[in-house]
Amino acid sequence: MSGAVLRGRLQLLDELRQIVSAMRNLAYAEKQRLGHSRDARDRAMACVLRAIADVLPPECRGLPPGRRSVWVVIGTERGFCGGFNDRLAEALPERMSADPNSTWLVAGGRLRQRVAELLPDAVALRGCGGTDEIAPCINAWLDTLAQVESQPQANPVALWVLHNAENGVTQRRLLPLPDLPAPTPGPGPLRHLPLANLMPNLLAEAVHVGLLAALHESLQVENAWRLAQMQRAQDYLDDTGNSLRRRYFRERQTDITSELETLMSALDLKRKQGFGSSPAEAAVHQLRGT
Repeated sequence: MSGAVLRGRLQLLDELRQIVSAMRNLAYAEKQRLGHSRDARDRAMACVLRAIADVLPPECRGLPPGRRSVWVVIGTERGFCGGFNDRLAEALPERMSADPNSTWLVAGGRLRQRVAELLPDAVALRGCGGTDEIAPCINAWLDTLAQVESQPQANPVALWVLHNAENGVTQRRLLPLPDLPAPTPGPGPLRHLPLANLMPNLLAEAVHVGLLAALHESLQVENAWRLAQMQRAQDYLDDTGNSLRRRYFRERQTDITSELETLMSALDLKRKQGFGSSPAEAAVHQLRGT
C-alpha cells in the first residue's frame, strides 16, 4: 500500500474520529440532562397522586382493570444504540399472549419496522429523537391516546407502558392508578370544581407525568447504550489509526533508505568513472562515515 493511500486512510480515520467524538459527547450530555431531571419527575408524580388521593372518595379507589388494555411501546428513533429495539421486540410475544385483546401503540419508526409482522395493526406514534423533542412528542401521544379511548368498541380502562429500563425491559401501569397514598388528615382541600370535572383532569395529568417518566427513562438508557457504542467505536478507530501510522512510518522509512542507497550507489559509480568529488558526494560520504 503506497504512502499516499495510507495518508488518505489516516485522514479519513481522523474525520471519523471527530464525528464519533461529537456523537459521544452529545449522548453523554443528553444522559446527564435526563439524570438531573429524575428527582423532578418523581416529585411531580408524587404531587399528582397526592392530589388525587385527597379528592377521590374512598368508594372510588381500587378500580379493577378493564377487559381491554392499551399498551404504549417506546422504541428509539435513532440508531447506534445496539439491540435497543430488538430487546423490546423479543419481550412483546409474552405480553401479547398474556393480554390478547389489547391495543398496541408503537413509538419510533425503527421499532415499527422491527415489529411490523408481529403487530401489523399497531397504531404508529411519533418517535422521540432527543430531549428537545420530549414535550411535542408527549402531546402527540396524548392526542393519539384520546382518539383510541374515544372508540366505542375499545373503551379501554387499563393503560400500560413498555420500555427499556436500566434493569431490562420493564412495564408500568398508568391506569388504573397505582396504589394511592393515604389522604391528608383533616377536612380535605377546598375545591372550586365538582369532582366529575376535576377527576378527569387529574387522571389526564397522572397519565401525562407517567408517560413523561417512562420516556425519560427510555431515553436515558438509549443514550447510555449509544455512549457505550461510541466509546467502542472510538477505541477501534484509535487502534486502527495507530496501526496505520506505524505502517506509514515504516514504509516511509523504507522509502527514505531506498532513496539514500540509490543516491550513494550513483555517487560510487561516478567516482569509479573518474569524476571529481562534488559537495554532494562529500556530504554523502560523510553520512556513510567514509
